[in-house]
Amino acid sequence: MTTLQTNGAADPLPFVALPDFKAALSIAESDTSQDKALTDMLLSASAAVESYIGRQITAADYTDHIRIKPGDQMASFVLDVRPVLSVTSVVRHGQPLVIPPDGWDFSSSSGILYPENGDGSFWGPGRYLVSYRAGWVIPGMTDADENPLPVTLPADIRQAVLLTARSFYTAQDRDPLLKSESEQGVGSTSWSLPDATTGGLPGNAAAFLSRYLSAGFS
Repeated sequence: MTTLQTNGAADPLPFVALPDFKAALSIAESDTSQDKALTDMLLSASAAVESYIGRQITAADYTDHIRIKPGDQMASFVLDVRPVLSVTSVVRHGQPLVIPPDGWDFSSSSGILYPENGDGSFWGPGRYLVSYRAGWVIPGMTDADENPLPVTLPADIRQAVLLTARSFYTAQDRDPLLKSESEQGVGSTSWSLPDATTGGLPGNAAAFLSRYLSAGFS
């Protein structure tokens, strides 16, 4: 299966708003001296979190290309981007299928799309294009009139981005391989290092994402 994003934000947006990141770092909102660097950290952290989850997660219109080989059939399709918000069309061999009277039957959270006839029916052999809207609204997204949309990205994903971005920030002035350091009369400090088993995310960030994982990480 191949998934194409057909619209969405023109430029990449971080999953956490810059003011929230600055507040977490105790940086005054009026201090803009680091804004470019902080935004880059948020974008990198957002990309790392999305990569770890294993699929796109931001609200947009998508099209999945699905092929069922001759002689095969499927009880359902599993759309790649979730949560599914609506299914616009299903096309088979270039011909749009008739939309059922009550609309296409799908599970928002799992992305499962059922055949038109419901119980006991199957998707038959062929090449399908499924167009749908899916994903969560992230900070900075707007509607057609440029009005801000309410953020729907779950809090645990935003927390994972914050923790990852914070790890980038604290790593700026130290050896990236250093796990801890001590200073006489002051005490010691330890850091959580990225791990290959968590896709390079700090362990505490990865822990927030377990329920969103696709195959590939555990």
